[in-house]
Amino acid sequence: MNERLSRLEPLFKEAGIKAIEAARIVIVGLGGVGGPCAETLVRSGVKHLLIIDHDLVQPSNLNRQILYTTDDIGKKKVACAYARFTAINPDIFMETSTDFIDSISMQIFNQFKPDFIIDAIDYISGKKALIAYGQTNGIPTITSLGMGNRINPTKVKIGMLSETKGDPLAKMLRHDLRQLGININRVPVVYSEEMPRVKARPVASYMAVTSTAGLLLANYIIDKIITR
Repeated sequence: MNERLSRLEPLFKEAGIKAIEAARIVIVGLGGVGGPCAETLVRSGVKHLLIIDHDLVQPSNLNRQILYTTDDIGKKKVACAYARFTAINPDIFMETSTDFIDSISMQIFNQFKPDFIIDAIDYISGKKALIAYGQTNGIPTITSLGMGNRINPTKVKIGMLSETKGDPLAKMLRHDLRQLGININRVPVVYSEEMPRVKARPVASYMAVTSTAGLLLANYIIDKIITR
């Protein structure tokens, strides 16, 4: 047993650890939600990752995005994440992309052959494309909904898209997926039961909420790996 995972082995057993190390996971979006999610997976033994984000680190990211520091401002998020994750585990196998997600850019998935897809982006077109790809190819996919303008992390839950209320992003996503013939009762999401506190533009964002969403996403995937 790798000593770095010795505190996990009593919980997940040797078979669980091996399954986690073998799993191939795509994480799209490395911000306030995707960052904690990705780091939890790396620290839990995931060794095969495809990380995708088109953004550069900005000063306004630093209030909530755990992967970055002041020294990273202006750098590509995927480059910063790559450096951080390989420092945590030098044996990790990681691919990166800075493309916007659409039907063309997702061709990289066909080479990577993911077992799971995590959607932590904030634009509808990408979410729709990821969910459709996952359903078409039989790849378990989980999506993060709106976490902005909220302050209560205890209201963050995992459920199905059909259960969500009061989230404009979820409403648009439900509509678009129905147009594609996708059953929203079979689309797992992390969402907040809290109504937005403000209507700030740009969206206000609090680390306790976004990180909780990221941790729940990571736990959802780990649970799927060790129980399937």
